[in-house]
Amino acid sequence: MKETNNPYLSIVIYSRNDNYEGNAFERLQMTIDNLVLQSKKYNLSAELIIVDWNPPEDKPLLKDALLIPKDLGPMTIRFIVVPNEIHEGYRAHSKMNIIPVAALNVGIYRARGQFIWATNADLLFSNELIEFLASKKMDKENFYRVFRYSVDENVLSKKTLDERIDFCKNNIVEVFQKNTTSIHGLKEHPILQTSCGGDFIVFSKEYWEKINGYPELNNLGAFTDWLLCYMLYLAGLKEKMLPDTMRVYHMDHKKHKQQREQFKKSATNYVRYEIYHKLGQKSILKKILKFANNLKNRLQGILMGGFYIFIVPISKKFGPQGNWDLNTGYSYWGFHRTLIKMLKNKRSYAFNNRGWGLPKENFKEFIV
Repeated sequence: MKETNNPYLSIVIYSRNDNYEGNAFERLQMTIDNLVLQSKKYNLSAELIIVDWNPPEDKPLLKDALLIPKDLGPMTIRFIVVPNEIHEGYRAHSKMNIIPVAALNVGIYRARGQFIWATNADLLFSNELIEFLASKKMDKENFYRVFRYSVDENVLSKKTLDERIDFCKNNIVEVFQKNTTSIHGLKEHPILQTSCGGDFIVFSKEYWEKINGYPELNNLGAFTDWLLCYMLYLAGLKEKMLPDTMRVYHMDHKKHKQQREQFKKSATNYVRYEIYHKLGQKSILKKILKFANNLKNRLQGILMGGFYIFIVPISKKFGPQGNWDLNTGYSYWGFHRTLIKMLKNKRSYAFNNRGWGLPKENFKEFIV
């Protein structure tokens, strides 16, 4: 039975009909198909909000281009269309076709669910994860995280839910697991799971409202997901890592492959990649890596203070981007500096003003 006005979960994604990276539309279609099939299988009370941001004038809206199953089971799908004139109001509008964080906030602000899951449009999810979400056992005092696995793009050739999930389990090309190194160097604060936070982070609607949505500090959305994790920690929520069987599977694509290969070409990164991904499972090497990480954490804690006192101000004044990138927003160093200020109680953990999510705009909405 549909709970249209008060679903347990709102799932928010964004996209546009431009087939980014060659097969973005195909990946989006599979994401929707799988979510519908799994919501029916486990009776997940949910609404899927698709923010159609800055739709191309020469192509149909996503609501018309996508093949939406006739039987959605307990799920409702809502399309929210954000027109070009809104997009052009952003500094980076000529460089980017979508402003990801702003698009997510449009959906989050209008979500009706008790819990809200902001995610991406090129993902598949393990049955165990959807079954947990359908069980309605989430606590409003927690924010929930999982590990992300990238899988071979040939998953797109699989026709059924079972075939896709089995393929994901057996064709993993990259794993993003729990952080062991502090990104802040402050002993009094925990090391949170910040890797790939933009793929799975779920918490109550009340706390999305308390923190004023996703921080719109970076038009690309880079680094905002790990900053969000610490915002929630400072707001009083506890991080809850779900079991490893509850997974997010990222469908690999050309750009991501290129980034991974570029990373491995660096001599230092290549050695680290080989050790962690090929040798790191052996017990003796695990101990060595653990010792090295602990040593690195201690040194990082000592050096971090001087780094932010001396290096960041110099980068801000003389570096190519400094603390602010005119095209995209906050730079990498800007986010680090902001995180340290947050953790030392020198600034609020909420960034956006009351205009987050563009509440005054009456966007066109289509409900399936």
